[in-house]
Amino acid sequence: MQSYLWGMVQVSADCQRFQNTPTGIVIIGLLLSFLSSCKEKPGTDSTIQKSFPTDSIQSAAVLSVYDQALLWAEKGDSRVLSLCDSLLHAPDKQTGASPYYYLGIYYAEIKDTVKSLALFDKTIVADYTFLEAYIEKAALLLAQKKSAAARKELELLRAVAPSYAPCHYWIAKVAAHEQKNELALVHYKLALSLDSTLQEARDAIRELEK
Repeated sequence: MQSYLWGMVQVSADCQRFQNTPTGIVIIGLLLSFLSSCKEKPGTDSTIQKSFPTDSIQSAAVLSVYDQALLWAEKGDSRVLSLCDSLLHAPDKQTGASPYYYLGIYYAEIKDTVKSLALFDKTIVADYTFLEAYIEKAALLLAQKKSAAARKELELLRAVAPSYAPCHYWIAKVAAHEQKNELALVHYKLALSLDSTLQEARDAIRELEK
């Protein structure tokens, strides 16, 4: 019990020491994730190690930090900038393409489309299977009425993941924008067949079939 309480003191001290630094945001995320996973107070360090293997603790902590990054990005909260910078410069280099994606979401939210598109490109270069990045990029291009560029992006995505329902949904949206309603209907129906929960596709089909 004494060891556990001392650990709590150390956590509190570390949070205060690092809370205003980029690296500190990551550290705090790791610490809080560990504490939230503790359902009961272990009595010794060995108990902690047995109950919460280091690998699983680190995985859960990283997940919570990434969740926070996405939340800030979607709200246009500039704190995501320092958090993603810390993730990109993490010593383990296992952060992958996600920080670029979160930054792309952030810049899209604050209407800086040029930076957003560039960051979605970086995401795809870092991980060509990051499917959401293609979708976000295509959506931005379509919003700019650049339907040909959006369609090209979606065709790249379809080559990577032919059964990815959002891909067909957005191909349909591009086709509808270009007034190719028959093609749009085909892809809306395909999207719905791949994901029956895609209500937007169902609504679009109903509208086109009026």
